[in-house]
Amino acid sequence: MHFAMRGYLFVVLTALLAVAGTWSDDPAFSGAWLFPASLLLAGLAVEAWYQHGTRLSVRMEVETRLRLGRPATAAYAFEHNRGRDLRVQYARVLPPVLRQSAEVHEIELPPDGELLDPVTLLPLRLGAGRFGDVPARLLGRFSLAWWTRNLPQDRVFGVAPDSLPGGARAIVGESAGETPRRLPGAGVELLQLREYVSGDALSRIDWKATARHGALISREYSEAQHLEILMVIDAGRASRVRAGELDRLGLYANVAARLAEHAVSVEDRVGLLVYAEHTLTACMPDRGIRAVTRLRRALESLDTERGESNPVAAAIQVRRMLRHRGLVVWLTDLAEPARNDQLLQALKALVPRHLPIVASPHAAEITRLTRLGAVGWQDPAVAIAAREHRRRAQEQVASMRQQGVVVLDEPDDALDRAVFDAYLRLRRRKRV
Repeated sequence: MHFAMRGYLFVVLTALLAVAGTWSDDPAFSGAWLFPASLLLAGLAVEAWYQHGTRLSVRMEVETRLRLGRPATAAYAFEHNRGRDLRVQYARVLPPVLRQSAEVHEIELPPDGELLDPVTLLPLRLGAGRFGDVPARLLGRFSLAWWTRNLPQDRVFGVAPDSLPGGARAIVGESAGETPRRLPGAGVELLQLREYVSGDALSRIDWKATARHGALISREYSEAQHLEILMVIDAGRASRVRAGELDRLGLYANVAARLAEHAVSVEDRVGLLVYAEHTLTACMPDRGIRAVTRLRRALESLDTERGESNPVAAAIQVRRMLRHRGLVVWLTDLAEPARNDQLLQALKALVPRHLPIVASPHAAEITRLTRLGAVGWQDPAVAIAAREHRRRAQEQVASMRQQGVVVLDEPDDALDRAVFDAYLRLRRRKRV
């Protein structure tokens, strides 16, 4: 219980009357403080009795599955049994997988009704979450005190990797008729009829069409391009580093989930390997909705490891998982030279049989700090430190590129698009 403003006024009035009565010569005035004190105690007793009969409940209106990094709208639903307005203050205590808020909200509940107090949630980590008890306090019947309550609730939800926006195209430049992408070649499915060209095999001439058109017509067959894609995620110590609102592991999970969702739509095979000191999760390349479901379930349970990563052991596992030439999208951090040497050894074990791409984000905030103008006395030092950090990172990227490694060095908020664009270019050029 905590006094409200009206309760403090009674306390102050009681104290003033008590002091005045002590210094007064009038014996009747010396007991004047008893009147406000009695009113206060009687009011508190009535409020305590009234609060005892007040039934207040709360539940969280939220989807059972949230998307990592995507804001979601939810609401606290309050109900009570009194026939009058009820003023409530409560703290928004959120699970660790969500962005935290220290806000204390005050609401007024309507008589015998339900009130929805909306809140925007931002999932920052993968996995399961639970909304626990809500600490709250109710204003008394006479507004003398706030009465503490602990409102029980038990709402469970999960945070999954983000998906492609509904109705949005995954990659700019893909036409609607390329599922799967068909190219002229030596396939068995008829792609189109065209005029005969010198050098076409006689077996390709369509004699019925030739008779109809009065000129030689050749059949052109399609050759569907199906790729094997393996996404390799570094879940070691460096994946704890922030990447905008998320950590890097969350960023990697979103990139992998979105790329897989698009790849299966063009009948490519997708797989997943998550590693740290050893292999944490492995999903063999597969196609269709089954592949996406397995991959997303594996990503939902991911968490960062405290130890260093072992990319060489991961490369050995990649060779076991890919039976044919495939595209390896390696999501990792290139900030530490010692780890980059191991990564380079791992990539050399994959070429030329496979085509690896290293996708490494750098903090967009650091790039912004390199251009920071001098406003405060610390700003020049901050800008110099940011430039030095960015210079070392660019040197690491340039060193790997000199070794023939395809590296995508992009800001954390642009890594998703850079990976998609690289996948599109390689697919069009039939590099894999």
